[in-house]
Amino acid sequence: MDLELLKLMSVVLITAVIVLLIFNKLKLPSMIGLFLTGIILNFFMHSTDLISAISELGVIFLLFIIGLEFSIEKFSSIKHYALIGGVLQVLITTIIVAVITFILGFPLNSAIFMGFLICFSSTAIVMKIIQKNGLNHTLKGKVTLGILIFQDIAVILVLLFTPLLGGQSIDISTLPRTLLNVLGLVIIIVAMGKYIVPYALKEAASTKNRDLFMLLILFICLGTTFATSNLGISPELGAFIAGLIISNTEFSHQTLGYIQPFQDVFMSLFFISIGFLIDIHYFISNIVIIVAMALLIIAIKFIATFLTGRALKLSLDTTVTISILLSQIGEFSFVLAREGISYGIISSELFTTFLTISIITMSLTPLLTKYAPAVCDMLMKIPYFKKADHKLKLKGKSCEEIKEIKTVDDEISDDLENHTIVVGYGLTGRNIAYSCQQMDVPYICVDNDPIVVEKGQLNNIPIIYGDGFSESVLEELKVKSANVLVVATSVSDHLIQIVDAAKRLNPNIHVIVRTKYVKNVNELYDAGADEVIPEEFETSIMMFRLIMDYYDKDLEDVNDLLQELRGDHYTTLRSFSDVNSNFIETPDGEYLESTCVDCQENLGDFKFSDFNLSAISVIRDKKIIHKIDDSFNLRCDDVIIFKGSLDNIEKFTSQR
Repeated sequence: MDLELLKLMSVVLITAVIVLLIFNKLKLPSMIGLFLTGIILNFFMHSTDLISAISELGVIFLLFIIGLEFSIEKFSSIKHYALIGGVLQVLITTIIVAVITFILGFPLNSAIFMGFLICFSSTAIVMKIIQKNGLNHTLKGKVTLGILIFQDIAVILVLLFTPLLGGQSIDISTLPRTLLNVLGLVIIIVAMGKYIVPYALKEAASTKNRDLFMLLILFICLGTTFATSNLGISPELGAFIAGLIISNTEFSHQTLGYIQPFQDVFMSLFFISIGFLIDIHYFISNIVIIVAMALLIIAIKFIATFLTGRALKLSLDTTVTISILLSQIGEFSFVLAREGISYGIISSELFTTFLTISIITMSLTPLLTKYAPAVCDMLMKIPYFKKADHKLKLKGKSCEEIKEIKTVDDEISDDLENHTIVVGYGLTGRNIAYSCQQMDVPYICVDNDPIVVEKGQLNNIPIIYGDGFSESVLEELKVKSANVLVVATSVSDHLIQIVDAAKRLNPNIHVIVRTKYVKNVNELYDAGADEVIPEEFETSIMMFRLIMDYYDKDLEDVNDLLQELRGDHYTTLRSFSDVNSNFIETPDGEYLESTCVDCQENLGDFKFSDFNLSAISVIRDKKIIHKIDDSFNLRCDDVIIFKGSLDNIEKFTSQR
């Protein structure tokens, strides 16, 4: 084995580990740390060809994963934002940048290419910010995701268009042959996606041989990339096609799990290799110009996305947030920039400047995101925006941004300790809360449905709004002084995250988890769960018995209550759990529902009284407002909780 290769990789990896440890302590983005790793290593290494060659696999795997995660269902749910929003954002940004660079004296082809380079945003950075801030299921998150998906697809088209910008002409005489090649490729892709690949993956999966399945996946990815490259199609497009073929099979999720580690490693090397290309002396010598250009690009992208948001008729708050989220230059732009150098569209010096500016824009994004509310408040002082936002009409009863509320009750007792935390106030969670009340066990609940929280607070249940896997929410629930954590949520997506977060904050806490699937039991035990129990009514009873055992309650009293809970087919439990209704019943026999406010109006404009409904509260900025009447002034993104009969609620919602 080549010892120089081992030495090179060892130095690269240990440097990256040290830098990322420091960045993690400082809570800075890992991607910026990888760039810095490359910059540092650039002082000590002269030949980086091997690192660059290996790192290109990162781009291939990234595009493979994008194709893998692309599905018609996912695209359909956000197609309005992806198509209209994506087209507008890319076109407006490209046009603004192209006009400015052309005025500055760049050739037209270079000006257009610079527009393409700057219009794309960083999927990696933006998605991490969205996940960290809990925006995944909000309107802000969906619009941003839609635009990012469009950008990921558009970059493929730009890669195909780049040779034309570089001056390469299309030979008309070869057009029929090219069309036949494309037609043949489409037929092969359809055949592979519908018959060959699903059959091969099914046979490989049936062997239950992990190595066989993983090697087949790698062959499909790299083999398709190689085949398309021989047909004159870029390796990146080939990787995307390979992912697209597998995305329509039942094995796409498992494939993603196998490929993700490869992609993470090679993409890390890719970002390090970008750092190698940055000339630190050039940066220091031109720091004022570079920083000024970075701020100008952020401003241009903010304006372009802001105009897109207004065209989509989004609220000012949503528009400002997505404009800041998409204000940086993306990692795909590095790939395009390399292509631009190879075709002579941009110079090496411009490439170095571009890379440095890109890293600055990426570094500033997490910081700028925190100032989105302040920017929104500043713009609202301008009469035009205030008037324009007021004209936005309600779009329906559903509120896409309902989950942005962090908590609706901050009044948690300071002396709460040795208590039980119940994550999820659904059927099982209500059963456990009821049992804890009966046995005088201190407890507190958390749920991510504001209507459920409202219902619980109306019944004097100690409950707050939030996600149980969030460390900040767990700390608010005083997890460090709690004795027991009961995970009773019916959503299985974050079970392991909840257990892991709780155990890290309080290693001594006794964790009991409810799960639907037996296959998850071992994973949850490995994550640190003390008890894992499957499902519904019996689940809540078993959890209750375990909690009472932990608190050393009298066995006779426990058994009496268990008998009561089991009596008459769980009549006691079902009396306060209406499992057949999609709405939540109030103590007076009426039902709760909610609607979201998209513009500034009075509560009376909703005309609840016309449907024999009554508004009982408004959720705004981390709290519930109960003192309301028809003259109450509503703000954008307020959530109105109202009640009435099921028939009247359905009549009201059908009119929205």
